[in-house]
Amino acid sequence: MFTIKVTTASGKEVIESGYGIQWTPYAYKLDYTDHNNCGDSLTLQPGDKAEIINSAGHTVARYVNDIKLQDALISITRPGSAL
Repeated sequence: MFTIKVTTASGKEVIESGYGIQWTPYAYKLDYTDHNNCGDSLTLQPGDKAEIINSAGHTVARYVNDIKLQDALISITRPGSAL
């Protein structure tokens, strides 16, 4: 079982527990199985950060929805824009 700690852009924390964690990069989404053996997911909003923490208290993975990177991607992929 892992702890999933999400820190929102505004500084609030959301704590969940789960296993079988999968990260979908372009959707900024964590899919996992919670402590009740139910499938669940968390979607990171722009500026949110997630940490996966093991039972020893060590962070084993970090995921970020970087708003600066999104702004850059939007400007590159905007329809009708020249590269």
